[in-house]
Amino acid sequence: MLFPTYSFLIFFIIVFSLGISLKKQVGLYKAFLLVANLIFYSFWGLNFLVLLLISIGINYGILLGLRSRSTAAKSWLIAGIVFNILYLGTFKYYNFFVDSFLEIFSFLPFASTFQPLEILVPVGVSFYTFRIISHLVDCYHQTLAFPRWIDYAIYISYFPQIASGPIARAKEFYKQLNSSQKYDYKIEEVIVLILSGLFKKYTLSSFLFNFTQLPFSDPGSYSCGDLILAAVSYSCLIYVDFSGYSDLSNAISSVFGFRPIENFNCPYRSFSLQEFWHRWHISLSEWLRDYLYIPLGGNRHGKQRKYLNLFLTMLLGGFWHGAGLNFIVWGGLHGLGLGLNHYFKEEITPRLTLQPSAKVSSIIPLLNWGLTFGFVTLSWIFFQSPNLETALNFIQGIWISDVQIVQFNVWQLYLVIFIILVLINFYGKAITSVLIRLFSLKNIFFRIVLTSGFVYSILMLGPNSVPPFIYFNF
Repeated sequence: MLFPTYSFLIFFIIVFSLGISLKKQVGLYKAFLLVANLIFYSFWGLNFLVLLLISIGINYGILLGLRSRSTAAKSWLIAGIVFNILYLGTFKYYNFFVDSFLEIFSFLPFASTFQPLEILVPVGVSFYTFRIISHLVDCYHQTLAFPRWIDYAIYISYFPQIASGPIARAKEFYKQLNSSQKYDYKIEEVIVLILSGLFKKYTLSSFLFNFTQLPFSDPGSYSCGDLILAAVSYSCLIYVDFSGYSDLSNAISSVFGFRPIENFNCPYRSFSLQEFWHRWHISLSEWLRDYLYIPLGGNRHGKQRKYLNLFLTMLLGGFWHGAGLNFIVWGGLHGLGLGLNHYFKEEITPRLTLQPSAKVSSIIPLLNWGLTFGFVTLSWIFFQSPNLETALNFIQGIWISDVQIVQFNVWQLYLVIFIILVLINFYGKAITSVLIRLFSLKNIFFRIVLTSGFVYSILMLGPNSVPPFIYFNF
C-alpha cells in the first residue's frame, strides 16, 4: 500500500479518526498503534506479516537473555546479531549466492539440473532488521532501557517507517510513545510536508521514471547525450523519490504524535563527498557510523586504519542495498571517495602555502560542487544498473556511442532537473519557510483555497499510475 494512493488515504483517514481521541491514554493508544501497524503491513502479504511477527518474537526473547546481565549477555548479543544477519541474508542474498555458486561450479553434474528457490523479499526487511540490531546493541551497552513487549513490537513495526525508514532511534521513540504529551505538531508544517512529498513523488519522480528505465537496461540503444541525461535524471529521481517518501513519513508520524526525523538536507548542494553523506539518507548514515564504523575502530587507530574503516563501512553499506557486484562497486567507490576526501582535507590542504587569487577562489566552490555531483551521479549508474556489465556499458556509452540521435532533448526534462538541483536543493528551505508562513495565516478560506490549488496542480501534473518507491526494493 503506497502512501500517495487512494487506498492509503482511506486507511489513514480511518486510523487517524479513531486514534485522535486516544493519544493521551497511553495504554490504549499503544494497543491501537500496534493493531494499525499490523493491519498496514498485512496489505503487503500475510506471509510477510507472519515473518515480521516471528522476527519480533525471537528478538524479544534474545532481549530477555540480555536483560539478565549475566556472563552470557555477550553470547546473547552475538547470537542476536548472527540470527538477524542470517535472517536478512536468507531473504536478500540467497538467490545471489546460489546463482553465483552455480555459475562458478557450472561444470558439476548437478549444476544444470538444480532449480534454486525463488525467495520473495519482505517489504522493509532491511530497515526493520537494522532497527532490531541497533536495539540489541543499545540494550547490551545499557544505553537503552529494556522495553515492554508492546513498546518493542510497535517500534519495530511502526507503519509510517517500516517500508523505507527513516531509521528511528529506539530511545527517542519510546520517550514519545510513553508520554501522554505527544509531539505538538503544527498543521501548516504537516500540510507543507504532505505537499512536498506528493510533489516530489507523484509529479517529479513519476516524470523522471520514464527517462531512467530503458537507458539503464539497454544503454547501447542510446546516444552519449541521452545517457548523460539519463544519469543526471536518475540522480534527481532517487533523491525526490526517497526524500518524498521521507516527507510523507514525517507528516504521518507528526499527526500520530512523533517528532519528524530529518532524513535529507539538500544533499545535492554539497561541496564534498563527506558533506554529501551528512546530508543524504541521514538516519542510515548515522546508523552505519554508530553501529559499523565506530565498532570497526573508527578513527581511533591512526589515519590508515580510519581510511580502511571508511572503505569497509561503505562497502558493506553498498552490499546492504542489494545482492550484486554493482552494489558492492557502488559502496566501494564511495568508500574510496570518502577516504580521498579525508586525505586531501587532512594531509594536502593544510600544506598548501600559495593563496589562490580572488578569481580562482570564487571558482573553487563551483568546481567542488561539480566534482561532488559528478562523482555521486557516476556512482548512481552502478546503483541503478541491473548488473555490473550493464553499468560498465552505460559508462562506456557516455564517451563512445554508435547512436547519434538524442531522444531526451525535451525542455520539460531540463525544467524538472533545474527544479530539483537548483530550486529544491539550494532554495528548498527558503521556499518551505515561505509556504509555512502562508499556510499559517488565520484566514481559513485562503488556506483551503491554497491547499486545494496545490493538490489540484500536483494531481494534474502527475501520471495515472504511480511507480513504486525505489527504496521498497531494499
